Amino acid sequence: MNDLNMNRLPVPTWNQCGVNSAPKAAALPAVPADDWGEVNLAFTLPAGVGEAEEDFTTFAESGMGAETDAFLLGNANVRSALTVAEGVEVNDPVQFEVTLDAAHPTALSVFSLDAKAHSSVTLVQVVRGDAENGVAASLTRIRTGEGAHVKLVQIQLLGSKARRWNAVAVEEGPGAKVEQVRVELGGSLSACGTRAMLGTPKSEYDLDAVYFGGEDAVLDYNDVSVHTAKDTLCEMHTAGVLTGNADKILRGTIDFRRGAKRGVGHESEDVLLFSPHARNRTAPLILCGEEEVEAAGEGTHHILRGCNRPAGGSGKLFHIFREIRLLEVNGAVRAEGRQNAAGKVFLL
Repeated sequence: MNDLNMNRLPVPTWNQCGVNSAPKAAALPAVPADDWGEVNLAFTLPAGVGEAEEDFTTFAESGMGAETDAFLLGNANVRSALTVAEGVEVNDPVQFEVTLDAAHPTALSVFSLDAKAHSSVTLVQVVRGDAENGVAASLTRIRTGEGAHVKLVQIQLLGSKARRWNAVAVEEGPGAKVEQVRVELGGSLSACGTRAMLGTPKSEYDLDAVYFGGEDAVLDYNDVSVHTAKDTLCEMHTAGVLTGNADKILRGTIDFRRGAKRGVGHESEDVLLFSPHARNRTAPLILCGEEEVEAAGEGTHHILRGCNRPAGGSGKLFHIFREIRLLEVNGAVRAEGRQNAAGKVFLL
């Protein structure tokens, strides 16, 4: 049953699809009686990056949701708030590496970056290790000024004994660009969610994500791009491999709200299944509340232009649900799946 208030679709689909929110297996860890302990952390801060003075207390929620954000803000045992001054181009990356081991089995981090106008910086976050009942959870918040460029690279290399939660929230200034590269290659649980708020003209968000799920791994992803200004652009592309008994859900939402004229958004996913027991579910979602927009979702082979969402909250939804499994029949393996009618428009 999917009843967690985590990684929720902005507009729910049929409950029987099981994709409206994260499964119970993705529930946040219990707070230990003796606190979370110390973190095995390696941190590299290049020239041009300093401590942030910007207040992030009213920041937009991440793709994982407000409850997950609040949990991390209240329990973090690692905190870092950084800024890049206006016009500064940082040549070397900020590196943030966590290792889970027997002496340091938990790491709950909150990272905030304020990139001022026309600055540029790359942030690399790595988490590795295989501590028994290991917990790696992070909230990353990025704010960009006009024309700023931030690249976020996240690499997860956990073993099968550890669990991972990865929440990201982005707010962009005019003409700014945020690129996110997310690599999730391990862990018994990999739960991630990004929300990018494109609320200023010509702001851009790009996501390139890859994942691997094996054994009994649970993978749960929710990526949302919200467009409220003119000439915004998002590209969200994911590829992955599933084997063993892995169970994966990906939700990808492009939300064009009123004011997002000439907005453009594309999303896609490619999945390879190497086991008859692996399960893949994908729910690309396109919401249109403005005319003269363009969007394409994986598996739809379809371009949307000018879908109106009338005032009062009702409107048009382009929603494709796909579930694919490999089945072994008489010694042969074949693919079997289901999806709702491609290209069908549902009125909410």
